[in-house]
Amino acid sequence: MTAERLTLVSTVGRWFHLDRPVLIERGQSYWVDRATSELCVDRGDGRITRAAGWLCR
Repeated sequence: MTAERLTLVSTVGRWFHLDRPVLIERGQSYWVDRATSELCVDRGDGRITRAAGWLCR
């Protein structure tokens, strides 16, 4: 997914919850890495940051 505006994310979909909210800038892409239970954010400058979370089922 790509953020359309500055977004503070604490939940992705209904199933992934972050330990701490993450700020995603407009135009940055983000996805959930299910293997590591992390939110990945492509910051657009060659960096991909990761934030811990958990999947709820």
